[in-house]
Amino acid sequence: MKKLLLIICLILCGCTDYAELNNLSIVTAMSIDKDEDNYKLSVLIANSPKAQTTSKEGEAKTTVYEGTGKTIAEAIKVIDKKSPKQLYFSHINVVIISKEIGKEGFLKTADWLIRHPQTRDKFYLMQVDDDKASDILKIISPLESFPSQSIATLIESSQNAKSTGDTASYSNFIGRVLETGYEPMMYTIKINGDVKKGSKQSNLETAMPNTYLSLGPLAIYKNDKLIDTSTNKETETIQIINNEIKELIYKIKYKNNNINIFSNNIKTNIDIENKSTIEIKVKAKGSIYEIDDYLNIRELKEINNLEKAWNKSIKKDIEKLINNLKYKYQSDIFGFGNMIYKNYPDRWKQIKNNWNEQFKDLNIKVKVNTKITSTGNLTKTLKEGESWKK
Repeated sequence: MKKLLLIICLILCGCTDYAELNNLSIVTAMSIDKDEDNYKLSVLIANSPKAQTTSKEGEAKTTVYEGTGKTIAEAIKVIDKKSPKQLYFSHINVVIISKEIGKEGFLKTADWLIRHPQTRDKFYLMQVDDDKASDILKIISPLESFPSQSIATLIESSQNAKSTGDTASYSNFIGRVLETGYEPMMYTIKINGDVKKGSKQSNLETAMPNTYLSLGPLAIYKNDKLIDTSTNKETETIQIINNEIKELIYKIKYKNNNINIFSNNIKTNIDIENKSTIEIKVKAKGSIYEIDDYLNIRELKEINNLEKAWNKSIKKDIEKLINNLKYKYQSDIFGFGNMIYKNYPDRWKQIKNNWNEQFKDLNIKVKVNTKITSTGNLTKTLKEGESWKK
């Protein structure tokens, strides 16, 4: 009898959940733009009427609703009136913000995300640079039915080469904003191609999509406000220092050659020597990936010189980045101040109110140790006449 009652309860509960789900508009992604003095909010609904179509028909299975208001809450109310079903935010996996939102201060909009009982902190947070954040939600991909899933897949697939997941997460950004002596970063996302073409069904039906999304460089913040966007080279160097590189093809100039070195073994340690000195140590092993001119790579001396050139190149890139962080961006994204705070709390009390100037005077030593472990499948360059069969 008890088993029968349990089965009946489970059946009834299942039916109740189904009925509730059927009356909800499940939001999987959100974008936030500025429209003059108002917030323009766009939400991507996963279970739209279009979701009843099959994948063979090649139609997008989502709908985007937009609303504008003085606050995020006001914009949500506008969308509520447009949506035939109740908005449900527990399944958000991507939030895209515009450059204007970043410059204004993200915490103004993040307050709603934190306070709303349905939202979680386990979603990706990204910024557009030149585009509208709302346009990102309109781009459909042949590989994914939902644009939000396309963005998530883009981030997760990049983790095969880079550990972008942590930096791209909302919790990571908020954690750095709240952490003492740390500044946050945010990955950018950009649209390649025409937005109108990318939002049409034809974008699903071609072997070469007219429009697609790609990850951009890092947006550098101070507190919760956008300072600037890093260059591609700076982004790569930041990833090296943060141990976010799994695989890397590093291009160096050596003699008259452009040489690419492939490495899947780069490790970085950041240590604090004393209250005014930080040391960055990088160890890298790699193999020669490509040589565009003659080079006698059979000579050990040449390999040693090549290692020194690689070593010097990485060191130069790191020192240039640190200099830009001190003077151009004035943002301590590596948390050097946090290291002082944890190891020398009394010293931090003295300098925390003037950390911008103190950061410039911080002594940051860079040590790089590189090793070329392989010349690849060729012991000579092709210009020396070696065939592929040897």
